[in-house]
Amino acid sequence: MAGQIVFYGEFLIFKGHNTPTDVIFHVSNMRIRLEFPETVLFTFPIRARVTDMNYAQHVGNDRFLVFAQEARSAWFAHLGYQDSDIEGCNAILADAAVQFMAEAFAGDELKVEIGLGGWHKYGLDILYRVVRGSEVVALMKTATLLRDNQSQKLVAPPEKLLQKVKST
Repeated sequence: MAGQIVFYGEFLIFKGHNTPTDVIFHVSNMRIRLEFPETVLFTFPIRARVTDMNYAQHVGNDRFLVFAQEARSAWFAHLGYQDSDIEGCNAILADAAVQFMAEAFAGDELKVEIGLGGWHKYGLDILYRVVRGSEVVALMKTATLLRDNQSQKLVAPPEKLLQKVKST
């Protein structure tokens, strides 16, 4: 039997998928939940453009990652770096997550706030909060890895970068 997926209120039920009983998931368990840290390290203003709109006439989901990239590049520049040269390393993204909270529209004056999610063996997690006034439009997270420009191998975050971030 092929089975079916049924929404029942706030529950997603998988029926007849070779299991003796139905498999039930609460929809709230299926959503990404990001938490922005208390400390904002950097703020980058950005205006939503007409070219950022999608078929539904709001900012397309893909554009939020572009906003994050613009903000991250500006933050690195503020620290005295470029994405391609952070103490001899370049920044590459291992993953990204976006949690949408509200829509944004052409002409909206947005701010992308950057916070640190933590350091790891080969880089750092950067969190982003996109706000319009006091309203949170989206939360994002990227795992940013550092790759040595000479050896092309992943490396631990350079001490000088750690110090610069701690001093902001």
